[in-house]
Amino acid sequence: MHFVVFAKDRPDALHQRLDVIDLHRAYLGEAPARQGVKVLLSGPLTEDDGETMCGSFFLLDAPDRTRIEQLFADDPLKAADVWETVEISAVHVRQNNMNGT
Repeated sequence: MHFVVFAKDRPDALHQRLDVIDLHRAYLGEAPARQGVKVLLSGPLTEDDGETMCGSFFLLDAPDRTRIEQLFADDPLKAADVWETVEISAVHVRQNNMNGT
């Protein structure tokens, strides 16, 4: 089953994000597999300048929502109080034009 996660940072959280970004990336390097989750697509949300991070986006494959919720509950960005909101939604992917990129 596919899930999309849209996590929006608090407006003043850029410094906290940068402080824990390496921990977040390391966590994503090992935790999804341990939780039975496959990351299909992910990356930081940015302001319109394309550079300034302001959140996180994920397209995930998991057996159920509970695994997704646990994955994000344990994320270093959550522990650092970076995210203001985390929205998780099941999604039925109808088109995929990523072409392996």
